[in-house]
Order: sequence, then structure tokens, then C-alpha cells
Amino acid sequence: MVKPPHSESTVTQDEISGDSTRGTGFNPFSVLRYGDYKFVWSSEALSLWAIEMEIIVLAMFVLRDTGSPMLVGLIGALKFAGTLLGPLYGLMVDRFDRKKLQVWVRVFGAVLAIVLTILVFTDTLELWHAYVIVTLGSMVRMLDLVLVQALTADVVPAHSLHGAIGLSRSTLDGARVVGSIAGGTIFATLGLDWAYLAITVLYLLATIASLKVTSRVVANTVHAESIRTGLREGFRYVRQSELLPGLIFFSFLIEFTAFPIVNGLMTVIGDELFGLGGTGIGLLAASASIGALAGALAIGLRPNVSNPARIMIVGSLIWHALMLTLALVPPLWLFALILVFWGFSGGATFVGMVVGLLRSAPAETRGRVMGIRSLGIYGLPLGLLLGGWISEDIGSAAMIGTLGAIGLTATVFAALKWPALLRKSTKSTHPANDPTTDSSSSNSASNSE
Repeated sequence: MVKPPHSESTVTQDEISGDSTRGTGFNPFSVLRYGDYKFVWSSEALSLWAIEMEIIVLAMFVLRDTGSPMLVGLIGALKFAGTLLGPLYGLMVDRFDRKKLQVWVRVFGAVLAIVLTILVFTDTLELWHAYVIVTLGSMVRMLDLVLVQALTADVVPAHSLHGAIGLSRSTLDGARVVGSIAGGTIFATLGLDWAYLAITVLYLLATIASLKVTSRVVANTVHAESIRTGLREGFRYVRQSELLPGLIFFSFLIEFTAFPIVNGLMTVIGDELFGLGGTGIGLLAASASIGALAGALAIGLRPNVSNPARIMIVGSLIWHALMLTLALVPPLWLFALILVFWGFSGGATFVGMVVGLLRSAPAETRGRVMGIRSLGIYGLPLGLLLGGWISEDIGSAAMIGTLGAIGLTATVFAALKWPALLRKSTKSTHPANDPTTDSSSSNSASNSE
């Protein structure tokens, strides 16, 4: 069995001996007191700000040059081309120094941003350049996702895990607010060159923050010659669990039906339905992100979350039902208001799903479980392509309604197929996952796209 990753200082003895039911109170940043989680979080936050700016800037660049919603959806889909490698990335996270892996991921992202910035400033950027660089970046984006989740679980106790995931999700949605508005505004007022220069600076700052994280060397019982065995063990653990198959299904579902709206297709929606420009599209996307931020914080600030899977199911029902309302195309002000509530239910759904997954995964297979979960993210490129195709042939309103109906039906199906999601608590039963059970395990607290 693989031992939990080693760390010199992650959770203090006072924190270990504290009340295991204690939550994060009314301060969402209270989880930053755990070891070097502040560096894990700040590196993630800076990277997310860069990524969200990049999404809106590249979508506007492609739409301006081609006028094709399908090609806008394609560049968004290519960001997830590396998802197929998720299980292998999970094995890497279980085997190698997680801090070093994180640094290399950040450096790689910064180099790609620098290359694209040079192409923009020298006026040599062509459409295919953007597609190639986005595809290369996607090769490590899934590794980054699994790493952040594993590092969070390493340093944050299980009783505060929902607070950390709530903060992480809120950071993503806050980045969407800032990134959507900043990216759209800079692109519209200063141009693509200055927009990408700002993106590059954020990637570089994220790299510097990752250097501050304490090295986390995983036990060497997962050997290179046992890659196939290690992957097989991860899949077997997922299959034998009552909860994990349903949670992973939801991981795919929400990526396929809901996330395409705020990961590329908002540009098409704002342009077709309301004739909005860059700033207007950014503000529309920010409405959904503000709601999602509030939803994630609402879960993260709760003193205790005993069944995050139930929150996930209820949130998903509301989330997709609101999409059917949006498909009726109400006036712009009402559309934006509904997007806030839509985002709120989405933020709560996502946090419930990720906390459920990480609590159900023991420390020794956590990387592989989350790597398998990352395969669900393939739903996003598929949803982007389907949504782009429907928008181009029928219209954006039909696209929103179709995805919402699929999601609502699939949520009901999942609740019936995996009733354990509703009746079981996902509180970890593995001592290695909770530093409150043993001071020697303070670095492997049980821990999400």
C-alpha cells in the first residue's frame, strides 16, 4: 500500500487536537492557516485568473476573425485535449514529488503564454498558432487539476475540507468575474497584444507562488514497472465503491451540459441574443460567476457538511431547470439575474461533487481516483462542440434549452441509479485521510472541474 505523502510541516498539533467537526466559520480564508495551503491556493488563483482571461480573449479573437460559433466552441474544446491522460496523471501524483510536478506545470504554461505573446506583438499570429498552443497547454492542464486537489487534501484536515474546496471554487468563479471583465475590456480597448501580456504576467506570478510550496515526496511503492497495475488498482477501487461511480458520472454530466455556457459559449449567447460587445459579454459571464462564487461560499462556510452528494443532486436539479428558463430568452436584465441564481446552484453542486469524491478516496489512491474523475471533464469539449453546432444551426436559445433538458433528465436517472448518493454520508472512513485521528498523519487530510 502506498503511504501518505510526507511533509515537514502541514498541520500544527493544535489543529490536530481541535474539534473534528469544526468548520470554517464566517471567514472563507480561515483554511489558509493550514501549513502552506496559502501557497497552493495563491498559485492556483493566479493561474485561474490567467486561464479565464485567456478563454474570453481567445474566444473573441476567433469570433472576430472567423464569425463562426463552431470554431469558438472548438478552441474551447481543445483546452481539454489532455483529459484522456487523467488516470496516468493521477498515478504520477501518487508517485512523484507533487511540488516539483506543480512547478513544471506552471513553467510550461508560462512558456506557452510567452510564445503566444511574442507572436501577437510581432503581428505574426495566425489562427492555427492559437489552436496548436492551446492544445499543447491542454496536455498538462489535467495534471494541474489533479495536483491542486491532491495538494489541498495533503494540508487541509477533513473537517475543513469543504471550506477549502469552497474557497477554491469561489476563487475560480472570482477569476471568471475578474477575467471575463478584464479580458473583454482589455481586448476591446487596448487590443490582443496587451491582453496577452497581462495573461503572461499572471502565469509567471503563479509559477513563483508554486516554488514556495513544501516538497511532498510520495512513497516509492508505486514503481515504473507497475504502471499498469497501479492504474488497474485505481479503477478497481472506483468500481467497488458505492459512491464513486455516481460521483464520477456527475463529473461528466455537469461538464457536458452546464459548463459549456461559461467556458466559451457565453460569447456566442451574448452576441446572438443581445448583440453585446466585449465588455457586455464579459459582464454577462460575470453574472453567472458571481452567483457561483456565492454558492460555493455558502457551502464552504457551513460548519459541517455530512452528505455533500445530496447537495450535489439537489443543486443539479435546480441548475438545469434554470437553463430551461434561460432558453425562453427573457429581457437582458432578467436574463442576467437568472444567471446569478443559475451560477449559485452550480457553485453548490460543484463543491458537493468534489468534496464527496475526495472524502471517499483514501490517501494512497487519491491521485488515481481524481485522475479517473478527470476523464469526466471530456464532457466539456463534447458539450462545447454540441452547443456550438446547435447554436450555429438552430440558435443559442435552442442550445441552452437542449443542454438543460439533457442535464435535468440525467440527474433524475443518476439519483435512481445510485441511491447511495442520497442516503449515505461521504465522511471518510480512512484514518489516513484525516489528521484529526492521528498526529502522525497530519499531512494527509482527506480532500475538485
